[in-house]
Amino acid sequence: MEVTPGTDTRGAVLLCDPPQGHPHAAQACAELAAAEGDIGRIPATPGALCPMIYAPVTAAARGEWNGRPVNYTHTFANSCVMGAATGAVFALGE
Repeated sequence: MEVTPGTDTRGAVLLCDPPQGHPHAAQACAELAAAEGDIGRIPATPGALCPMIYAPVTAAARGEWNGRPVNYTHTFANSCVMGAATGAVFALGE
């Protein structure tokens, strides 16, 4: 894999039965269950305050939820906005 200077690519495998393979697997699986596996339906974090700095972050996921394929890609204004919109699913840090 070639990485362009100034880019940061991270990833994790999330398994939900039982939750594993992701730093916040239990929380991410619970949020996905509540959204019926649709990342775009995860409720935004209430009261999240994010800076108005444009530092685009693209989040992508592919896999399967209850036997149906999941393909998700969305570019957010910055990582704070991504975290507020997607909960623990893309929270790959500690």
